Amino acid sequence: MPNLLCLVATPTRELFSGEIAYADVPGSEGNYGVLSGHEMLVAKNSPGVLTLWMDADGKEKRRFALYEGATQVYADRLTVLARFGVEVDNIDAEAVRKKVVAIKERIAELEAKHADDPEVETYGAILETSRARLAWYETQLRVVEGASAK
Repeated sequence: MPNLLCLVATPTRELFSGEIAYADVPGSEGNYGVLSGHEMLVAKNSPGVLTLWMDADGKEKRRFALYEGATQVYADRLTVLARFGVEVDNIDAEAVRKKVVAIKERIAELEAKHADDPEVETYGAILETSRARLAWYETQLRVVEGASAK
């Protein structure tokens, strides 16, 4: 079976580029599989795990925790773009837990400091970015905790 060319990237870096046999993608409507010859597709990603089968037997896999983004399949090329992403094997759960605590404190501080501020929109972008990062770190923890339960 011919392989797919695959690119997995975030706005700041490439996470993977190469040939794969199969991909399990976390789509907004649920996970879906992609093989060579797949119909053209553009889909929204959900936070979750992208699993790439490097070989047809599925003996060698690479897993990536992703947060949001989009996927395109076109002419035996799979492109997965995520707002945030990391290879599951590279997640440092303890460091992520510390980041979750720090961001929760920062969000609480911003909300308390600017709750009555008529210019609260000024801080809206900071809060939105902080909340997105918090959701990303919590996604990583769910992935790591789910993997250790198996």
